[in-house]
Formats: sequence, C-alpha cells, structure tokens
Amino acid sequence: MTRQRFTDKVCVINGAASEIGNAVAARLESEGAIVIGIDREPHGVGRDSIQADLTDESQVSAMYTQVVDGHGRLDVIYNNMGRMGAGDGSALQIEIDSWHQIIDDNLTSIFLCCKHGIPNLLATEPAGGVVVNAASFLAGLGAATAPMGYSAAKAGVVQLTRDLGVSFARSGVRVNAVLFGPIETAAQRAILEASPQTLARRLVHWPTGRFGTLEEAADAVAFLASDDSGYITSSALPLDGGIGGAFTVPD
Repeated sequence: MTRQRFTDKVCVINGAASEIGNAVAARLESEGAIVIGIDREPHGVGRDSIQADLTDESQVSAMYTQVVDGHGRLDVIYNNMGRMGAGDGSALQIEIDSWHQIIDDNLTSIFLCCKHGIPNLLATEPAGGVVVNAASFLAGLGAATAPMGYSAAKAGVVQLTRDLGVSFARSGVRVNAVLFGPIETAAQRAILEASPQTLARRLVHWPTGRFGTLEEAADAVAFLASDDSGYITSSALPLDGGIGGAFTVPD
C-alpha cells in the first residue's frame, strides 16, 4: 500500500509539463498531496494547472500569490527546470544570446522560484517546508563533450542549494538538490540516440549500463520532499547510476 507522506500538503511543481514533472506529480498525488503544476507551456498537471514563464520575476511572484490565495498554504516546492539549448556546447563557441537563455532557463528560473517561494514556506503554519531543485551530475565533473552552458548553470543550482540550505536550516525549511544522470525520457533518448555511436560511447562510462527510470526519478524527489529526509539539507543527491563516482566500469 502506498505510504501517505504528503496528505493535504500543497506541493508546487515548477516545470511540470515534462515527463519527469508528470512522474513526480503522479507520485506526490498518490501519497495524498495537493499538486499545483506550473509551466510556460499549456498543460494539465496537478489539481490546479498554471501557465507561467518561470524566468519572468513578475509571473513567478504572481503564481505563488495565486497558489497561496487558493490553498492557504505552501509546503513543498520542486523546481524541475532543466533545458539543454541547441546552441550549447564548447564555451568557446556558445553565442552570447544562447548563453543568456541557457542560464535563464536552468539557473535564473530556479533562483526566482526559491526567492519568491521560500517566504511562503516560512509564512505557512507551522513555518517550514521543503525545496527540491533539479541539478545534474555534470555540475561536479569536467567533461570535454559536455554542454558547457548547461553544466555551468547546474553547478550554480548546486551552490545556490547549499547556500539556501544552510541559510534556512534553523527556520524549518530544508533545501536539497537531485543530481540527475540520464533518465529515460523521449528528449534524453533523442539526444543520446542521435547516432548509435554516440550512445555506445556514453554507455561505456555508465556503471549500470542503463538509463534511470521515471519511477526512480520520482522516488528520489519524493524522498527529499518527505519527512523521511528530515535531517538532510544543503545537500545534492546523486541519481546517476554511479556515473559521477566511476573511474572504470565493468566490461
């Protein structure tokens, strides 16, 4: 029987329209959460589905006002934003407009959702709650073939998570991140299966030799969002099948 760790808790999923956003929403709802899905694209995720550009500060602020006015509280924020831009690649080749878009989509959006979301966690009685930020295992590694703008942005998310987690540790608000590895979504498959050689080359460095599943992604977020992780804050949980810790992998 599914545990009910989020009964009547108001949980905002920012960047809800993606496959991972949908999976996390379904998991939290299955455990009793009142889920509000937010995305710049039209969508139907959550009990309430709000369309907002999360890189626009006025829209982010207005979105939280709408959530709290409608539900009276806020308990969990999952910032699911993560977008690899077509112009990303070597730092020597990224056009400045692409750089700004990559940073806005992957870091500024999470900053804004924390800036305007955490005060609502503190205002909920009793004060406190959880923020979970989507980051990447690429934030902690050097990679010659990585999308360097995306990696830099996600490293910023990890540091922002650390700082916020420490800053609010005594307030009852916990802030953690998930270091996502390759999760089996249509977008991830499309990137890595652009050629069989590309995927084969990457798989050499994956200890488990497979993609992570959407269920595993949702499990990790739900764990960090729940009281089961009550003594964890200012941390980044690897969800990469061991890629971040691997030097060699089995044949």
